[in-house]
Order: sequence, then structure tokens, then C-alpha cells
Amino acid sequence: MTQDRVTAQDRVTAQDRMTQRRDCYYCTKHRTGENAPPGGWLVADGDWLVGHGPAHMSLPGTLRIESRRHFTDFADMTDAEAASFGLLLARLYRAVRPVTGAERIHLLATMDHQPHFHAWLYPRAADEPRRGTAFLHHGFECTDADAQAAAAAIRAHLERPAREADG
Repeated sequence: MTQDRVTAQDRVTAQDRMTQRRDCYYCTKHRTGENAPPGGWLVADGDWLVGHGPAHMSLPGTLRIESRRHFTDFADMTDAEAASFGLLLARLYRAVRPVTGAERIHLLATMDHQPHFHAWLYPRAADEPRRGTAFLHHGFECTDADAQAAAAAIRAHLERPAREADG
């Protein structure tokens, strides 16, 4: 989908500008187009930006979902954002699982360090001995090349027609 490859800066709408904060890392990042994820944005729609997580804090295939609108947590989502988030998660899980071979994909959203809604998807391999929160309590790191390769493979899965991706 070529529209998903448009830069975040190109996709910022007037509504986004009205809800963005100058003192917010994510709002600034979205407004300026700085700090793009390895491999570029995988999804850039009206509600969400999705890219591979920074290599220094990610396993290959780790994704970060960022809200376009400035809000802090699930309780602040509009009904439309909540619905689109659920659909986005299903779509991302369907793309990440075959690319990474993950047995499970962990969803993590804390907003403690940066108070702007963002969530992480961490793929966990079947042979990873740690489970649940124990898996999330250890450091993650990959090379930038591994992050870019995973992003390209996930993008290819996301661009497949829905019935081909589901079947």
C-alpha cells in the first residue's frame, strides 16, 4: 500500500496539529518527521503510526504503535480509535507472527517515560525459556540491519490482500 509509505510529516492533518503538544517527544517526532523507525513507517493511517522499534531496545520484529493524536492511555481513546486499535492489532499480529516465527506476541503499553499513547509488540519465540512478564523483564537488542530486514518482511505481509494474509 503506497499510502502506508508516506512519511509521518506528510500525513499530519490539521486535526493532528490541533491535538499535538510542543513539549511531547512523540508529537514533535510526528510533526518534524525526525527519528523515523528502522525501515520506515509500516502503517501510517489517520489514527496510528507503526514502525519497528529502535534496534537498541528491540528484538527483530518488535513494533511500536504510536497514536497520532496526543492522549495518554486507553481511557482517553475515542470509540473510533479504540475500534481501529483492535483491528490494527489483529492485522499486525497476523504479519509479525509468520515473519518472526513468534509463538506469542506480547503487547506492552505503560506511557510512564513518555506520556503519549504508544504500545509495543514484542515477539516471543517458542524456544525462549522466559514466559509472560519474565520475558519482558530482560533487555532486548538487535542490529539496525536486522530491524530493517524485519520491517521489510512485515511490510510485505501487511501489503498482501486480506484474504491471502488470513488464509
